[in-house]
Amino acid sequence: MILNRYFLKSIFSYTASVSVIFLLIIVSSRTIQYLDQAARGEINPESVFWIVLFRLPEFGQIILPLGFFISIVLTLGKLRSESEFVVMEQNGFTFKRMHTLLIASSAVICAVIFSLSAWLTPKLDLQIKDMIQQKTLKEKIISLTPGEFHKLNESTIVYSKESPGGNLTKVFIKNKSTDSQARDFFIFAEKAYVTEITEEVIHLNDGSVFFLDEVNELSKLTFEEMKLRIDPESNDNLLKEEDSDIQQSSNIAWLLSLCAMTIISIFLAIPLSKTNPREGRYKRILPALLVFSFYLGLLIASRGASELSLATQITSMALIHLIFLIIAFYLYFRTKQTV
Repeated sequence: MILNRYFLKSIFSYTASVSVIFLLIIVSSRTIQYLDQAARGEINPESVFWIVLFRLPEFGQIILPLGFFISIVLTLGKLRSESEFVVMEQNGFTFKRMHTLLIASSAVICAVIFSLSAWLTPKLDLQIKDMIQQKTLKEKIISLTPGEFHKLNESTIVYSKESPGGNLTKVFIKNKSTDSQARDFFIFAEKAYVTEITEEVIHLNDGSVFFLDEVNELSKLTFEEMKLRIDPESNDNLLKEEDSDIQQSSNIAWLLSLCAMTIISIFLAIPLSKTNPREGRYKRILPALLVFSFYLGLLIASRGASELSLATQITSMALIHLIFLIIAFYLYFRTKQTV
């Protein structure tokens, strides 16, 4: 029991340490990406922190199998390089017991991944979509970046030279009508603003409207004050029930694939961690990391191939698991040959 606790303590402590390190790297990278989107006016800058925070369970689904894999390589490398593994074998810590403990540990990791993917991540994804989707026109106007063209909806494009205090100055608006009976028009105005948070109307001051009349001649109307109604996008981001079922099936397949990868990674990590006594414990980290990165990259690529059907994605992921399982058995055989 003492050897079991010692071994498991090393596995889970390395898993936690490696996972935290990779989590910080991913969080830093995604924070920079979201800040860049906020600078372009695509999302509200005040939501960046909460978006990154709500993404943590989703990141954990990928990081935990990686951390577990690296922890096996580090633990076994440490035990073998310091000749502790020989002493443990002499005290009854066999390869069979080690495999049993690692499979039990992988079951714990899979349970955590399952809870994150099946329960926590979907709820947080809804929160993220709710924050990213700018619901009111005023929020869209405030987040516009001066000097760039922005789409308020499928038919309206806005440009402003400056935006002091959430108001737009030197404004250009192009409206492309989706109704065959209506006309496209352009608006130039000195100032544009939205007064109330729930209002879907832009107030324009001191400008001109250009449009084609019935004989296709360009006409111009000047105004001191005008209100332009902007139709909100209502159903653009809603998934059909059929698409939702397909997405849910894809998520379940991906979840099972992550669990299978976590278990197969045990049989990859054990032969990859083999080192001789007095060799450095970190000698095998880079080759092991390359193998796991290639494994995970292929799974992500097969899942992200939008042109593939769900059945084809599942088949391709199963084939990838089979290939790496064969590689693991080959590494086991080669390790025994060199003993």
